[in-house]
Amino acid sequence: MYHNCNMSIVGSSDHDCYDHYELKDYKQLFKCDGCKMKGFGPRYHCAPCGRELHKECRHPKSTIYHDYFGGSTFTFRREPYTKLASHNRREFSKCCDACGKDVCGFSYRCEENDKDLHPCCANLEEKLLIDNTIFDLQSNVSSKCIRCKKKKITDGARDVRGWSYVSSCGKYHFHVYCMVELVHDACMRYGVVGPETGELARSSNGRGSRAQKMLRMIKSVVKIILAALLGYPTMLISNVIVDLVSRGF
Repeated sequence: MYHNCNMSIVGSSDHDCYDHYELKDYKQLFKCDGCKMKGFGPRYHCAPCGRELHKECRHPKSTIYHDYFGGSTFTFRREPYTKLASHNRREFSKCCDACGKDVCGFSYRCEENDKDLHPCCANLEEKLLIDNTIFDLQSNVSSKCIRCKKKKITDGARDVRGWSYVSSCGKYHFHVYCMVELVHDACMRYGVVGPETGELARSSNGRGSRAQKMLRMIKSVVKIILAALLGYPTMLISNVIVDLVSRGF
C-alpha cells in the first residue's frame, strides 16, 4: 500500500517552495533539486528561486514497495547518506540498486535489506515495446550490456548488478546505469539540448546492413529508455538527443 507524503519539499533559505511550485513543460533537460538526477520536459518549477523537481520528487510517497525486492519496505528520505573520505572530504555512501548511480538527494531506503532507489527509478516501466520487440526490466541478467560490454556495473567505484532492459530475443541488453551515463555524457559534450535544437545527421557510410539494423535498433531503444528515465512521452524525445546519446555506442 502506498501512503502520500504531504510535506514541504525543497525550500530555500528565504522562503518555502511548497506553495510556489507550479507544473511547467519546458522542452529541455534539467537537474532535479530533489533527487539531483536529470529530467526532461514536465517539472515543478518554483519561480522565486528557480528550483525544479521531477513529478515523482514533488509528490513522493512516505512508504513504497517494489516487486523486485519482495519483503522490502522503502521509506522516503530527503537527505543522502555520506561518509568521510580522504582529505576530510565527504562523499555519497549509497547507490541506487536500480541504476547504480550515487544517491545524492531524495531517495527511498530499506534499512532492513540495505536497498536504495531513486524516485524515478522506482517508477521505471517493467516492460517496453520497441519496434515490435518486448524489452523486460530485469534485475539479474546473463548477457552483456551492448554499451559497456559487461554483465555488472563496474567503474572502479562500484560493483553492482543494477537493472537492465533486455529484449525477449536476448540480442539486446542495456544497463539502466549506462543509459543514465549516456545522457550525462551528451550533456557535458554538447550542452543542454531539446526538441527545438534541430536534426543532426549521422553518416552510415561504410556500415553493412547488419550494422545499420543494429544502429536503428539502438536508436529506437535509446529513445524509449530515455523517455522512461527522463519521465517524458517518447514521441517528444528529440531525434537530436537520440543521435547525440547514441554516439556513446
